[in-house]
Amino acid sequence: MAVAIGIYGGRVGFTTLPASLLIFGGLMPLMTIGQLPTLAYYALSPRKLSLDEQAMIHGGKIYPYAEMISIGSYVSKAATQIRMVNGKQLLLRWDVWLGCEIWERILEAKTLPHLHRKACDALERGEKVGFGPGASLGQKTLSLREGDVAITAISSIRFVNESNMGAQRRILHVADERRELTVDEDQLCNQHVLLTLLAEKLAARDADETVSAEKS
Repeated sequence: MAVAIGIYGGRVGFTTLPASLLIFGGLMPLMTIGQLPTLAYYALSPRKLSLDEQAMIHGGKIYPYAEMISIGSYVSKAATQIRMVNGKQLLLRWDVWLGCEIWERILEAKTLPHLHRKACDALERGEKVGFGPGASLGQKTLSLREGDVAITAISSIRFVNESNMGAQRRILHVADERRELTVDEDQLCNQHVLLTLLAEKLAARDADETVSAEKS
């Protein structure tokens, strides 16, 4: 491709220009073509986004929180992906709206009650609850892609920011006394529900240990 661009430049009298400039100039149309989906998104994406008491309004359409079944990070928080109960998927790219962290926190707070209740009902039935391809939770065990860890053995839960070739990623680290398991945030959905359930289970574990210590 570079050679072809250089030959074309020579034919039309651009041989006096630096070769690097010729190559870069020839690649510019290709770069622009490759970015067409992004450019189209900016041109066509609805600019109106509001979070009301019972629903999100996006581009003039109403999306009730109670009908949202999945909320997940997309490309390390560059966007939030939402799945509705009717199968419709939304992609909220936060570089379009200001104050993205506030929007996301409100969205999580609004969806937490019904998603938490749904997850608790499934756990009480003895079912495992999935949180995307990266994690699932049972009554006694947290399963990540790298393995399982007993909830009673968890010693720390934390997110770590990592950079790979300029791209920022958030990695969830879950450790017990023997090892530390990790999963990319992009492999999780409804992580606000997962973290809430884990916090509740760990609080119950600590309370049981305190009672046992007092009795002994």
